[in-house]
Amino acid sequence: MSSASTPPFTAALSAFASWLGKTPLYDAVAGVTWVVPTVQTLHILAIAVVFASAALIDLRILGLVDASKPIEALLTRFLRPVGAAVAILAVTGLLLIASEPSRAIFRVVFWVKLALVLAVSLATWWLGFAARRRGLAATEGGVATLDLKIIAALSLITWLAIIVAGRWIGYAVAWDGAPQ
Repeated sequence: MSSASTPPFTAALSAFASWLGKTPLYDAVAGVTWVVPTVQTLHILAIAVVFASAALIDLRILGLVDASKPIEALLTRFLRPVGAAVAILAVTGLLLIASEPSRAIFRVVFWVKLALVLAVSLATWWLGFAARRRGLAATEGGVATLDLKIIAALSLITWLAIIVAGRWIGYAVAWDGAPQ
């Protein structure tokens, strides 16, 4: 495909990937054999922290775990680690992109994953805010309303979809016009 017929988004990403592949960051990440496996390990551990924390919050809101404890206890315990782990995921994800600039960013599943991460991160934080605002967080055995339960269930499904999408990136084919 000629550059004249390349869609603007693909052309911009191609220029970005080309630039990134010439930076010292690329050399530091891709040029040292132990860096990528270490970054991948940190990325996977952060995924585990995010998923486990969010799942415990969601399952508590659904009334499936620790129903005798206040939701506040789980919110206090797990929302901070979720925020820290999402920050680690962002940094490690950027480093992984820097190691192979033309790989992930030209796969639709990568962009779907990013959109899902943004949506479910906001939903997770909103769940905590809504539970506190509605007074459910402070009461033992507080029962969440149907809308909070639906969001909690969708949150669980979305976190699982993000994990699947992350693995799928390595197997997905780049879209037409992407650099090889």
